[in-house]
Amino acid sequence: MRRAIARALIIPILFTMPLLGGCQSESKKHLYKAEDLFEKRDLEGAQKELQLAIQADPNNVDAHKSLAHIDEFLGDQDGAAKEYEAASALDPSDQKILQKARMYRAIQEMVDNANRAVDQIKSGDAEGGMRALKDALMASKSKYLRDKTISYIKQAIPILVQQAEHQVKDKKYQDAVKTYDEAIRGFMLIAEASQSHTMDPGADAVLHSANEAAKDGGTPDATFKLLNDVLTVDPDNKTANLELAQVYLRRTPPDYDTAADLEERAGAPDADVKKLRAEAKRHRKG
Repeated sequence: MRRAIARALIIPILFTMPLLGGCQSESKKHLYKAEDLFEKRDLEGAQKELQLAIQADPNNVDAHKSLAHIDEFLGDQDGAAKEYEAASALDPSDQKILQKARMYRAIQEMVDNANRAVDQIKSGDAEGGMRALKDALMASKSKYLRDKTISYIKQAIPILVQQAEHQVKDKKYQDAVKTYDEAIRGFMLIAEASQSHTMDPGADAVLHSANEAAKDGGTPDATFKLLNDVLTVDPDNKTANLELAQVYLRRTPPDYDTAADLEERAGAPDADVKKLRAEAKRHRKG
């Protein structure tokens, strides 16, 4: 199987070109050695030889084409993109190589857009930046692009949290809740993309901070939708259940029954749950 792969990866015209000049001769030696390593199933070794072939002769189009194929096969997307671009410039008549180069340019454009979304968040547009990252993640059709986008979401989250903390210090509580909301939705995107549907533990403190900002801003219900959305993604999230219980307790009148159910689901101490149920019973009688 690997022998078939090797023959498919190495460029068939390898042996049709004569050895010309010093640098080309050295480059071709590395190219021939790369084929030998392919035959021995040493793809990483062949990759290194192809890199040396290009170093000896940057215009060796066959080395660029072969390296593009092997980089792609080994999962080195950045390397493959670079080599397909070089090969297409050296041999614009090769339609398959041109098509691959265009595909990788499109992927790189998506990656660049995700990177720009982080800059957008840094500039203060939390909602617009996170919307762009979500769109990029939804459009990701390859593991490479999905992983790249997730890495940018991970970069964005602490930036959002820091912005929200500054807003709290400035007593801009409603703005802080919105910014915390975007950070938490970043955690949700990562959980959904990983298919684990389990939020990162780092989200716990952010959930609590969002709820506190809502309370301090006099809008205790402001996190209601967010917390319910979190529980849609991660139903067993202890912190989300406990924080949602607090939202119900801050209502007028407090909803002790629902708060008790949520705390019980979160694994709160029996004494706390019983106390809430007793309060619910007392208010029903009253």
